[in-house]
Amino acid sequence: MIYDVMHHELYMAQRGKGAFLNGLPIRTSGLADIRSATVEAGWSTRLAHHPYVSLVENLKVAGANVRRAGSGTLGLAYVADGRIDAYCELHINSWDALAGLLIIEEAGGWTNNFLAKDGLRKGNPILACTPELAETLVAATGIAKEP
Repeated sequence: MIYDVMHHELYMAQRGKGAFLNGLPIRTSGLADIRSATVEAGWSTRLAHHPYVSLVENLKVAGANVRRAGSGTLGLAYVADGRIDAYCELHINSWDALAGLLIIEEAGGWTNNFLAKDGLRKGNPILACTPELAETLVAATGIAKEP
Protein backbone atom coordinates (compact mmCIF):
# COMPACT_ATOMS: atom_id res chain seq x y z
CA MET A 1 0.00 0.00 0.00
CA ILE A 2 0.95 3.62 -0.63
CA TYR A 3 -1.15 6.38 0.87
CA ASP A 4 -0.93 9.92 -0.51
CA VAL A 5 -2.22 11.84 2.47
CA MET A 6 -2.39 15.16 0.59
CA HIS A 7 -4.80 13.78 -2.02
CA HIS A 8 -6.51 11.06 0.03
CA GLU A 9 -5.38 8.42 -2.45
CA LEU A 10 -4.74 4.85 -1.37
CA TYR A 11 -2.85 2.64 -3.81
CA MET A 12 -3.06 -1.08 -3.11
CA ALA A 13 -1.96 -4.31 -4.74
CA GLN A 14 -1.65 -7.96 -3.91
CA ARG A 15 0.39 -10.28 -6.10
CA GLY A 16 -1.89 -11.87 -8.67
CA LYS A 17 -4.94 -9.81 -7.66
CA GLY A 18 -4.41 -6.51 -9.52
CA ALA A 19 -3.70 -2.91 -8.52
CA PHE A 20 -6.19 -0.40 -7.18
CA LEU A 21 -6.54 3.29 -6.39
CA ASN A 22 -9.20 4.00 -3.78
CA GLY A 23 -10.70 0.60 -4.56
CA LEU A 24 -10.88 1.04 -8.35
CA PRO A 25 -8.63 -0.95 -10.73
CA ILE A 26 -5.70 0.90 -12.30
CA ARG A 27 -3.39 0.25 -15.27
CA THR A 28 -0.23 1.83 -16.59
CA SER A 29 -0.65 4.21 -19.52
CA GLY A 30 0.49 1.73 -22.17
CA LEU A 31 2.36 4.51 -23.96
CA ALA A 32 4.97 3.28 -26.43
CA ASP A 33 6.37 6.50 -27.96
CA ILE A 34 9.19 8.06 -25.91
CA ARG A 35 8.52 11.41 -27.62
CA SER A 36 5.13 11.53 -25.91
CA ALA A 37 6.31 10.08 -22.59
CA THR A 38 6.58 11.82 -19.24
CA VAL A 39 9.41 10.37 -17.19
CA GLU A 40 10.08 11.31 -13.59
CA ALA A 41 13.78 11.28 -12.76
CA GLY A 42 14.37 11.13 -9.04
CA TRP A 43 17.73 11.64 -7.38
CA SER A 44 19.44 10.88 -4.13
CA THR A 45 22.08 12.77 -2.18
CA ARG A 46 23.95 9.46 -1.81
CA LEU A 47 25.45 10.04 -5.25
CA ALA A 48 27.15 13.05 -6.81
CA HIS A 49 24.88 15.24 -8.94
CA HIS A 50 26.79 14.67 -12.21
CA PRO A 51 25.31 11.20 -12.94
CA TYR A 52 21.81 12.61 -12.45
CA VAL A 53 22.45 15.51 -14.80
CA SER A 54 23.66 12.98 -17.40
CA LEU A 55 20.58 10.82 -16.79
CA VAL A 56 18.24 13.75 -17.46
CA GLU A 57 20.25 14.78 -20.51
CA ASN A 58 20.04 11.24 -21.96
CA LEU A 59 16.28 11.15 -21.37
CA LYS A 60 15.86 14.51 -23.10
CA VAL A 61 18.01 13.39 -26.05
CA ALA A 62 15.81 10.28 -26.34
CA GLY A 63 12.81 12.61 -26.62
CA ALA A 64 11.15 12.25 -23.20
CA ASN A 65 9.52 14.99 -21.18
CA VAL A 66 11.38 14.85 -17.85
CA ARG A 67 10.00 16.03 -14.54
CA ARG A 68 10.91 15.91 -10.85
CA ALA A 69 8.13 15.93 -8.27
CA GLY A 70 10.12 15.03 -5.16
CA SER A 71 8.71 11.68 -4.00
CA GLY A 72 10.00 8.45 -5.47
CA THR A 73 7.25 6.50 -3.76
CA LEU A 74 4.52 8.65 -5.32
CA GLY A 75 6.34 8.69 -8.65
CA LEU A 76 6.07 4.90 -8.73
CA ALA A 77 2.38 5.07 -7.80
CA TYR A 78 1.81 7.54 -10.62
CA VAL A 79 3.37 5.13 -13.13
CA ALA A 80 0.92 2.47 -11.94
CA ASP A 81 -2.13 4.64 -12.53
CA GLY A 82 -0.90 6.10 -15.82
CA ARG A 83 -0.34 9.71 -14.67
CA ILE A 84 3.26 9.38 -15.80
CA ASP A 85 4.82 6.79 -18.08
CA ALA A 86 8.05 6.00 -16.23
CA TYR A 87 10.06 6.58 -13.08
CA CYS A 88 13.82 6.20 -12.79
CA GLU A 89 16.41 6.89 -10.13
CA LEU A 90 20.07 5.89 -9.83
CA HIS A 91 19.69 4.93 -6.16
CA ILE A 92 16.60 4.46 -4.01
CA ASN A 93 16.08 2.52 -0.80
CA SER A 94 13.82 -0.50 -0.60
CA TRP A 95 11.41 1.11 1.87
CA ASP A 96 10.69 3.81 -0.71
CA ALA A 97 10.29 1.40 -3.62
CA LEU A 98 8.94 -2.06 -2.84
CA ALA A 99 5.24 -1.26 -2.52
CA GLY A 100 5.34 0.81 -5.70
CA LEU A 101 7.08 -1.93 -7.66
CA LEU A 102 4.40 -4.47 -6.80
CA ILE A 103 1.64 -1.99 -7.57
CA ILE A 104 3.22 -1.24 -10.98
CA GLU A 105 3.64 -4.92 -11.82
CA GLU A 106 0.01 -5.61 -10.90
CA ALA A 107 -1.05 -2.61 -13.02
CA GLY A 108 0.63 -4.15 -16.07
CA GLY A 109 3.92 -2.25 -15.90
CA TRP A 110 7.57 -3.25 -16.28
CA THR A 111 10.23 -2.92 -13.58
CA ASN A 112 13.86 -3.75 -13.28
CA ASN A 113 14.96 -6.39 -10.76
CA PHE A 114 15.33 -3.95 -7.87
CA LEU A 115 16.16 -6.65 -5.31
CA ALA A 116 19.26 -7.87 -7.20
CA LYS A 117 22.65 -7.49 -5.51
CA ASP A 118 21.24 -6.93 -2.01
CA GLY A 119 18.84 -4.19 -3.09
CA LEU A 120 16.65 -4.95 -0.08
CA ARG A 121 19.28 -3.79 2.39
CA LYS A 122 21.43 -1.42 0.36
CA GLY A 123 19.08 0.01 -2.29
CA ASN A 124 19.58 -0.02 -6.03
CA PRO A 125 18.83 1.87 -9.22
CA ILE A 126 15.19 1.69 -10.22
CA LEU A 127 13.39 1.83 -13.54
CA ALA A 128 9.64 1.34 -13.81
CA CYS A 129 7.57 2.05 -16.90
CA THR A 130 5.10 0.79 -19.44
CA PRO A 131 6.35 -2.45 -21.02
CA GLU A 132 6.33 -0.68 -24.38
CA LEU A 133 8.92 1.88 -23.20
CA ALA A 134 11.23 -0.52 -21.36
CA GLU A 135 13.80 -1.15 -24.09
CA THR A 136 14.11 2.54 -25.00
CA LEU A 137 14.41 3.60 -21.35
CA VAL A 138 16.97 0.93 -20.49
CA ALA A 139 19.10 2.32 -23.33
CA ALA A 140 18.57 5.96 -22.30
CA THR A 141 19.08 5.52 -18.56
CA GLY A 142 21.61 2.72 -18.45
CA ILE A 143 19.44 1.05 -15.80
CA ALA A 144 19.21 -2.56 -16.95
CA LYS A 145 16.72 -5.24 -15.97
CA GLU A 146 19.47 -6.65 -13.71
CA PRO A 147 21.27 -3.75 -11.97
